[in-house]
Amino acid sequence: MDAQQGSALGAMLTQVGPFLTDLYLKVAPLLDQPVIRFPYNFPLSQSQVIPPGQSNVVLFQPDFNYNLEWPFEIEKIGFSQDPAHTTRDWRVSFMDQTFNQPWQKSNTGILVATLLDTNTDKYVLKWPWPIRPKGGGLQIVVTNLDTVNPITIDLNIEGSQLVPRGQMPR
Repeated sequence: MDAQQGSALGAMLTQVGPFLTDLYLKVAPLLDQPVIRFPYNFPLSQSQVIPPGQSNVVLFQPDFNYNLEWPFEIEKIGFSQDPAHTTRDWRVSFMDQTFNQPWQKSNTGILVATLLDTNTDKYVLKWPWPIRPKGGGLQIVVTNLDTVNPITIDLNIEGSQLVPRGQMPR
């Protein structure tokens, strides 16, 4: 390699260097996380029947209490209902038990159809929502908009337990 090629290579590397440094700084936390994201689900233990026109029915609370040792992050929520109904036939509202904070402004809840992502048919949170270990949870309240027929629903909260690297079971 002659001197001219060497100086050209040096000039190129000084232009690419800042880009590679930025890229490394963005990727490094993904490669060296202090926690391991362990997949975890909170399903409703059994389908729940909501009477016709009934509002503010609290889903079985023990299913959505989190009593494990490490924090949990909610990433998405899956909804399903009996074949006679659609996601436009019921409303849902969420109350975070850790912060005592509702997830919506409306006291009557949000129409399930408006929450769903068209690609996954799940409510995908833009950022994971943390649930406190040993006592955190969600209170989920459902309203049946069908005034004639009961609706049978199911719900599954999907996310990750945040297990510290040194605490992972062997």
